[in-house]
Amino acid sequence: MNKIIKTKTLSRNFAESSAVLIYKTPETILIFKPEVHEGGVRGYLIRYKKGGKEAWEKLTEEDFTKINLENLTKVEIELKTESVKKLVEAIKEREEIVKQGIKDGVQEYVVAEKDKVVVVDNDTKRQVFEKILSKGYSDEFWSLMQESEPELANRLSIGYIQSEKQKVVLKFQTRLNEKHPENSGSDSWQEWIYTNNWVFGLNYIKVIEKTKININGSIPDYIFLTADNFIDVLEIKLPEEDVIVEDPSHPGSYKWSSKTNEAVGQVVTYLGEIDRLQNELKREIKRIYKLDVSFVKPRGFILIGKKDDWDDFNKEALRKLNFALHGLEVLTYSDLLQRSREIVNMFKE
Repeated sequence: MNKIIKTKTLSRNFAESSAVLIYKTPETILIFKPEVHEGGVRGYLIRYKKGGKEAWEKLTEEDFTKINLENLTKVEIELKTESVKKLVEAIKEREEIVKQGIKDGVQEYVVAEKDKVVVVDNDTKRQVFEKILSKGYSDEFWSLMQESEPELANRLSIGYIQSEKQKVVLKFQTRLNEKHPENSGSDSWQEWIYTNNWVFGLNYIKVIEKTKININGSIPDYIFLTADNFIDVLEIKLPEEDVIVEDPSHPGSYKWSSKTNEAVGQVVTYLGEIDRLQNELKREIKRIYKLDVSFVKPRGFILIGKKDDWDDFNKEALRKLNFALHGLEVLTYSDLLQRSREIVNMFKE
């Protein structure tokens, strides 16, 4: 059972704290009235006796240092073993308060049994936190945290999101130095990108899978649903592919690579088919996902290649070529990695 100790400052670095009952008889009680200060714990032993109207009256206080004790009848207050233990325990508890520093105003301190208190470092805290979520207790955990410590719950949730997204960014960096298939198998770039679609930005709230809707037509395997219920289309090529190449017939000029041209043609076909099938698509998405989707001016994105070693001329050429496209944009994996880092930094801040 936890014990509550209250303190109240009387002056700087000096506070009175909760009284402690040392012993009690049918007629008297003895209490310890502790005070805490920078030097430790002090206080008073005060005996009360029961009055005629069942009230407790405080005995007259005397300053024994100013009188001749030899001329007085010796008065002793006997403390039994259990009483001494209570007094020592009370002092030790308040010494712990002193170690923490005496805080202004009215404070409450919890005293718990040592064997039942778990002291953890940051790594242990993270492991415990992740275990709570992985075991499916997240709803109960967040509900309890929101009720008891809403500000802490907010910091924890943002910290957890930032931590999880940071893991994705590190995995992304590793994948870019490895060989992975374009769209076949669970380890393909297509599967990884659509699983972690937030790397494109926090505007996307849902990924709609072609396999879940009964539509016959040339549409992409996945469609992005934006926060305002419009759609975007993404075509994925490998990071090893060229994005642009120099145009030999026009020195200093660049053009799309053959793979990028191929992707542009595919996305144009997708957008045309989506426009043609938009009524069927709206009906199927409503049936499967319970969502109302708008197919007005869908946008297309192509993910291909990297630009880590590009100079300013290459970067400017990509921007110019993108400007010439209508409703399409070509992105590199380098762009996507940078976006994901900025999102993680946003949560961190």
